[in-house]
Amino acid sequence: MAEDKLVQLFVSLDILQEINRVLQYEKILRILKRSRIEPSSIMPTIVSLSSLVDVRTPAHAIEEDPSDNHVLACAKEASAQFIVSGDRHLLQLGQYEGIKILTSSSFVRMEKSTRG
Repeated sequence: MAEDKLVQLFVSLDILQEINRVLQYEKILRILKRSRIEPSSIMPTIVSLSSLVDVRTPAHAIEEDPSDNHVLACAKEASAQFIVSGDRHLLQLGQYEGIKILTSSSFVRMEKSTRG
């Protein structure tokens, strides 16, 4: 969807650092290997498809996993309409500052229904 310019992606430096960290997990490396995806190709792809947001105001809505607050702060700074995530802490919020938080499958279903 991002490659086709149907959606706009936003990231912050904190989010990019978190993605880079998660890409080193053994579980993720196994999944990428099975999918024949080179881990070194992930970050350049994300950067090329995303708009970098300079987050000026941190969020403090999630105490259980403070790194999730980076996603909230980025979305708010970008005036995003949606946060698409599989993270349970984010999904439990349901929305943040008027920004709906959805799973990827819910988002795709919603997009398909609005596009006809």
